[in-house]
Amino acid sequence: MSSTAPEDRPTVQLLHELPDGSAHVDWMLATDPQGERPLITFRLPGRVDELESGQVMEAHRIVDHRPAYLTYEGPVSGDRGTVRRLRGGVVRTIEHGEETWSVEVLWEEGGGAQIRQRLRIEQRGAVSRIVAENA
Repeated sequence: MSSTAPEDRPTVQLLHELPDGSAHVDWMLATDPQGERPLITFRLPGRVDELESGQVMEAHRIVDHRPAYLTYEGPVSGDRGTVRRLRGGVVRTIEHGEETWSVEVLWEEGGGAQIRQRLRIEQRGAVSRIVAENA
């Protein structure tokens, strides 16, 4: 696993409500500090910011999304439902290998406060695992 220099990049979790009444969370991570390039996107069954140390969540890596989703809320084109922002923040890569990333996320909290979370993302083909570690 190779270390990389820390660099903060925007991240966001969106609740994606589909026309059939089902919903999931899309977690999007910018690949550049300005959030101008396509966003790495995972489809999750729940909120990643609510994972506690030692908990694991299954994640599906889906097609990268447009950077506009860092701030967008509303209808999704093609009658694919709506998205609503759950929480944003910044992510910093601690270590990155071919199949595993360690990241630190600073989630926005009211009043300018932040919640620090350390996560390990284990990519295993289409299905990945997100493991919450101690901050």
